[in-house]
Amino acid sequence: MESEAKRLALEQLYRDKFRPEEYLCTYYRTLDAEVEFFLRNLHHFFFVSNGGHHDGTFQEHEKQVEVSDDEMNKKKKGRRVLEIGSGPVPISMISASRWSEWIVCSDFLEQNRHNIKQWLLTMTATTTSTAPGRHDDDETWLPFFRYVTELERAESETLLLERVRHSVRAVVPCNVLLTDPLMNDKEAAQNADGNSLYDVIITTLCLEFATLSVDEYSAAVGNVTRLLSPGGFLVVQGALGNSHYWHNNHQFPSVTLSRAVVEAAVKKAGCLLVDWRELARCCPLQDKPADHSAVFYCLARKNQI
Repeated sequence: MESEAKRLALEQLYRDKFRPEEYLCTYYRTLDAEVEFFLRNLHHFFFVSNGGHHDGTFQEHEKQVEVSDDEMNKKKKGRRVLEIGSGPVPISMISASRWSEWIVCSDFLEQNRHNIKQWLLTMTATTTSTAPGRHDDDETWLPFFRYVTELERAESETLLLERVRHSVRAVVPCNVLLTDPLMNDKEAAQNADGNSLYDVIITTLCLEFATLSVDEYSAAVGNVTRLLSPGGFLVVQGALGNSHYWHNNHQFPSVTLSRAVVEAAVKKAGCLLVDWRELARCCPLQDKPADHSAVFYCLARKNQI
């Protein structure tokens, strides 16, 4: 009963006190080194290593795999990517949209889903002054897109903006504590062929904040992995050593993660660890009011049946 009360209190805290615009102004005001770390690793997975599908297996490449646009477009068809816990942040989709033209975003909060939907609807290839989540003249998402543009050696960030808009097919509710995290919206998230499983699932700074204990975190990883095709890849990015973050004058709790905790959860979910990377905290507390000691990237592959 006590754990259930804490769970309901956490959900209510997010529903009542989480403000997407304020969150973005605090945690995504600039393109900092920690966000670059996340973007760079997603780029490496989807572009440099070709999303784990080069020659049928994941291979570590420090040199880019040269693939023509025509060849890449042919490979994109039929691939499915799901982001769990998108929040009001569209940047995890950038590299994924070069690899797949069927991306589904999901989040627990209606206000975050609304924010992403509005951004997708209003952002155009010629927009240069749209603020993240607010559509005014404040800080824009363009530096984030420009960073990936440079990684991809693409022509311009505006092309990547349009690529994301074309590739995101649905924005749906999710609850990682359910055995079916996409709940009743699974049909909306299906590909054209009716397949509701995904080749790649991304989750960034989500699961440790959606759960209240290590056991609950492990269960959430298992629930998410059920949506992954056998042989598919799970990309988990998050914070290490974090117990909370501050937002809207409220303290939002976090499960304190270590590499051992994450690896154990991934293994229990039926996945094999493929790659692990860490970056020690490099953002001052006044810029990011959270107590994490590092950020991490974990790549795992679901066991074949």
